Amino acid sequence: MEIARFKYAILKVVIKLLLIVVFILTGFFAYRFFSQNEAVPFVNESQTEKIFVEKIPGSKFHSPDATWWGYNQSKIVRFKDLVFMYIIENLDDSSKTLSNFVVYIKDGNKPWQKGASFPTSRPGNILIDSSGVLHAFVFEPTDVVKNDSRGKLIHYFFPNSNLGDITNYEKETVVEEKEDVETVNIRIGAAIGEDDTMAIGFGLTTYNPLYQGHSEQVYFKKPQDPQWSHLIAGENLGHDWFYPFVIASKDGFQLLPIQDDYVKTDDPGVYSNLYQKIMYLNYKDGVWKKEIIADLTSHPLAQKRYRLLEQSEFFEDSFGKIHIIYKESLDPLTQWKVTGFKHLVKTGDKWNTKEIDQEDKNLGWIRIFEVDSKIYYLGTSWNKVFLKGADSAKWVELDTPADVKAIYPYVATRKGGTKDGGNYVDVLLLGADKKEYDTTSHYYLKIPKKEILEGLFYRKSE
Repeated sequence: MEIARFKYAILKVVIKLLLIVVFILTGFFAYRFFSQNEAVPFVNESQTEKIFVEKIPGSKFHSPDATWWGYNQSKIVRFKDLVFMYIIENLDDSSKTLSNFVVYIKDGNKPWQKGASFPTSRPGNILIDSSGVLHAFVFEPTDVVKNDSRGKLIHYFFPNSNLGDITNYEKETVVEEKEDVETVNIRIGAAIGEDDTMAIGFGLTTYNPLYQGHSEQVYFKKPQDPQWSHLIAGENLGHDWFYPFVIASKDGFQLLPIQDDYVKTDDPGVYSNLYQKIMYLNYKDGVWKKEIIADLTSHPLAQKRYRLLEQSEFFEDSFGKIHIIYKESLDPLTQWKVTGFKHLVKTGDKWNTKEIDQEDKNLGWIRIFEVDSKIYYLGTSWNKVFLKGADSAKWVELDTPADVKAIYPYVATRKGGTKDGGNYVDVLLLGADKKEYDTTSHYYLKIPKKEILEGLFYRKSE
């Protein structure tokens, strides 16, 4: 009997010990799970062998001010191991509500960290200078309820962003607001030169008492300069020239805006945007020169279709050559289908033009980046991403998630201040389709340049 009692007592002790162990392990794994979720509230990251793919937060509502908007803007930059981006946090789909321009930082493969936020009604630009200071250019409306497109342009900069601090900042006004006058347009482009000269470009419509007719504006300065300088790139231009891509070259500034006239259609009370011309503006030796790069106003579709073309890229390579890519939508049946991409390279005063073969990839955008002085294309379709060298024959599909829909791609390049000598190409894939926006995702890609040079393009598994 005593032996039985002893065995029973031992069994009770063992059971208690097992229960304690189970309780401890359960608590440990629960802590790991919930603490990780708390530290990374928006990020769901995965990593393949060759390419780093990470889900990032997106704007909750599609328009009018979601992050994807502003295809001419600089939205991602790198300084050494630090990558910076911004997200527009919007509260609804109303143009009469302020949103927040929120800065994010990523150190290596660590999760994205959220920094300072600023009131706005549209996406803007970020640049990085040679010392690692992050510069954000944010449009702030005067009275968003009255007019979300009238206001001022604010320059925020982060003196210690090179150390990972995106909380403390200073600010200045680039363009002041004036009552009942548009002094700055919301479709702002920006770039930074090798000498840290920052350049801001935008167009203004006619009937503006400050300028003659339709005009194009440039503001520029170096970080240490006390104030911004102002240039009028052109007046009496005949059209609204908006969404300018900007380049800050060693010897001047260059802009690539598109005709964006707001015109009345044949349908009563319905207006549309007219995209049929692209203009190149070049400032050198104190003189502005302008040139129409593309003009489809004589195309048979021009009388019944308003949007026929759009800029896709504007890039200065390491040899100082200027590259332009624009796309055409000339399918007689499908209005939004891109039928071709033209790649123009400026040599002297002449442009050499070639057609980029899409290979039936149904691309919507093509961006340029450079690795070891060689030009590469990054192309995106509805939910796929492709790479190829500019002189290569074939596109290669990347192994990327398929739940980003109607991709708007943004690449960190020298135009935004990212140095050529880094080890990675940083890309944002932002979903932009209005009908599918509630179910779309947004991603950050980090592509090793070494693998690109070796021709290992992370081919998607068949």
